[in-house]
Amino acid sequence: MLRSLAFVLFSALVFVPHVCQAQISVPPAPVPAPVKVDPATEKKALDLIESLAEQVGNLHSPSNRMRAECSVADMLWSRDEKRARSLFTSALTQLVTFISELDLSDPEIYQELSRINQSRQELVMRIAAHDADLAVTALRQTKLQADAVGRLRGYDSQNEATLEMNVASLIANKDPEAALKLARSGLARGVSWNVINFLPQLYQKDQKSGQALFQDIVARIKNDNMSRNPELANNAWNLLNTFQPPQADEDTYRDLLSAVLGNMLTASRQTQSGMSMAQNFYHQLDRIAPLVEKYAPSRTAELREWSQTVERTLDPQVKMYQDLDKVTQNGTVDEMLALASKYPPEFRNLLYQNAAWKAVTAGDATRAKEIAEMIPDPVQRRQVMDQLDNQTARAAEGNNKIVEARRLSEKARNINQKLEIILQTANALATEGDKKAALDLLNEAKNILASSPQSAAQLNGRVRLAQAYLKLDPEQAFTVLQPLIAKINELVAAASVLDGIDFQYLKDGEWVMPGVNNLGNVINSLDLTLAILGRTDFDRARTLADQIERPEMRVLMEIDLAQTALGGKPMSQPDIRRPHYVRIGVYDNQLSGPTRAQGSCVRPARCR
Repeated sequence: MLRSLAFVLFSALVFVPHVCQAQISVPPAPVPAPVKVDPATEKKALDLIESLAEQVGNLHSPSNRMRAECSVADMLWSRDEKRARSLFTSALTQLVTFISELDLSDPEIYQELSRINQSRQELVMRIAAHDADLAVTALRQTKLQADAVGRLRGYDSQNEATLEMNVASLIANKDPEAALKLARSGLARGVSWNVINFLPQLYQKDQKSGQALFQDIVARIKNDNMSRNPELANNAWNLLNTFQPPQADEDTYRDLLSAVLGNMLTASRQTQSGMSMAQNFYHQLDRIAPLVEKYAPSRTAELREWSQTVERTLDPQVKMYQDLDKVTQNGTVDEMLALASKYPPEFRNLLYQNAAWKAVTAGDATRAKEIAEMIPDPVQRRQVMDQLDNQTARAAEGNNKIVEARRLSEKARNINQKLEIILQTANALATEGDKKAALDLLNEAKNILASSPQSAAQLNGRVRLAQAYLKLDPEQAFTVLQPLIAKINELVAAASVLDGIDFQYLKDGEWVMPGVNNLGNVINSLDLTLAILGRTDFDRARTLADQIERPEMRVLMEIDLAQTALGGKPMSQPDIRRPHYVRIGVYDNQLSGPTRAQGSCVRPARCR
């Protein structure tokens, strides 16, 4: 573990090149910021929706029909609320029926659940943007019953909590009381990261509701047993650090701090898990000590005595790693090298890597290479040498991004890596205002793709290239996509013949969108790219979409095209908010120190 961690720290923090060489999968097309809709384009989009609305009822697949109805209802709400409600209600009724008819013994039940979850997220979140009460109703009516959840092995109940809080986040601005009620419903199942992450947003919108939720969370934490629930302890710690006075009510905050301290200082250290918990808390002392001094000064001496006791139990290797971290932060290259004989090989790897970094950042590339040659592990040694060589080459090239991109792309092992290097560099150049250089690189990428054999990576590459052309030369984006449409039609026809043999492409005789396989991913990305191109030239984008041969695929793509043209988001990229949350690794029963706990680090200040 230390070996892998060593190189991660070294490569991530020290020798980060201008371009990433990691293998990637095709990302979704970028969703544009809200813009004023051109009246002519708006009329064309609305006319298209009117014509498509009549075709929605002809879709056979429930997931496709629900998706289409949701999207059309979303667009019609501000123009014809009654009709939009009817479409939302129809989609909700179908989803409820679909869930009630689930066969839990079906070997493909988890695939069905995946489709249901996606349809449910899209439906509930689309409704929530317009009507909080109807969204909560939809959330409740489409919830999988407890007996069904109990019969499904490995079913992730966290999805329910996440969706609830996504809805709460969306409705908080319009109806904070309804959002608070929804948060309390989730809290009844336990203190989750979703609720804690939602708290500051609710407080910002309505301080009274925010304080009420904070008090409810703290009461639940105090009533539960943190020593038996590591996840609860983690969540309590994060609440302590992310919601503090003056936002938090000071008396309630003291109660929370007292609960966390009580659990930390009194937890048994007679078991391995208890000892691991205590040691992980020990590594967070520089964050909790100021809080104790301010809000619970009477316990400062108790905390200091506890920390001294725990310090004596630390794993020698963990202590060694801390010492190494200190010398890396504050020592010289010579001081770091002088410690080499005192460390086992796995620590020497990290020590030499960090010493090489110190040398190269000080401008001594020659010495950095000499130190890198001393790294015991041959794989890490080669990786560091490659990084140093790139540093040297970059300096010799005068930090010329184009030259560097070409050099790195020549060394890339596959088309994904080549394309990622070129596209990232082109994007950086465009951001700096050098449009010509960016276009030159994109043209090189087009030539690379043209000479590459057909593969999923090559098809993904064509869509990604079209996305890259969007901001610089939309005409080129259309040119790249035109031949891809014909190829997609050919591949979809072949895939339909193979349906059920390698992948499940169809459901109820229709292509399932969005897909979850290589071809499906290409089509998803093509859909989003066409939708955004419609902002530039609606007629040409629709002409391309019209060339899609399967009618259900064409209808769904054109709905997304119209939705984006009207300033919304296509259904392929629903507004499902996944809050940012940092696990601090306070508890990890399997690991002994913060350097190995998920999400933690040696110096907590760097985690912020």
